[in-house]
Amino acid sequence: MAQGIIEIRGVNPNYNRYRFFINNFSGLDYNLDMSTDSMPLPQANDEYNVLTKTSGNAMRISVSWIITEETGTNPAGTVGVVAGNALTTDNKSGNTPATIASLLEVDEVTPKYPSGTITTPDEQVRFLLEDFQNSGVEFRYEIDVGDTKLNKQGAIERLSIRKQGSAPVTYMATLSFIVGDVVTITGTGA
Repeated sequence: MAQGIIEIRGVNPNYNRYRFFINNFSGLDYNLDMSTDSMPLPQANDEYNVLTKTSGNAMRISVSWIITEETGTNPAGTVGVVAGNALTTDNKSGNTPATIASLLEVDEVTPKYPSGTITTPDEQVRFLLEDFQNSGVEFRYEIDVGDTKLNKQGAIERLSIRKQGSAPVTYMATLSFIVGDVVTITGTGA
């Protein structure tokens, strides 16, 4: 992963296998919650507070960036901020990338992105809101922060996109990623 670039990958075996590149992030926050319970003892000072670790840790990564026109080549070698994900991350992920050309309008004939790339701010916002969203418990993602070599799996927890009236065709975006093992159990009821 190139320095200064954050990549979010869909790592599901059969669908949503895209890579989204964030080239100009304005903020990156790591929040590691290491919950500890306390039980203050009656008639004792603070040094006799009994501390116990009864639950595990949780990490959230939040990325903020400005969505602007992106016509350069991304680290996957394609133009724009989206590429198919052919990377095999683990034994649960597939290696057949999704293609931008396979994303169609409601009529299932007209391509959503006729140029075959996702470069404009409006195209990027549409892709994030319609085509890359976490729409099921089985959706797994991976975040790769280029500068830190931090690579974690989990799920996209929240995506906020804002456009100011005075700004020319730019959006402010914030993505919240929760780190963890996405575990699902599927089956039919008896």
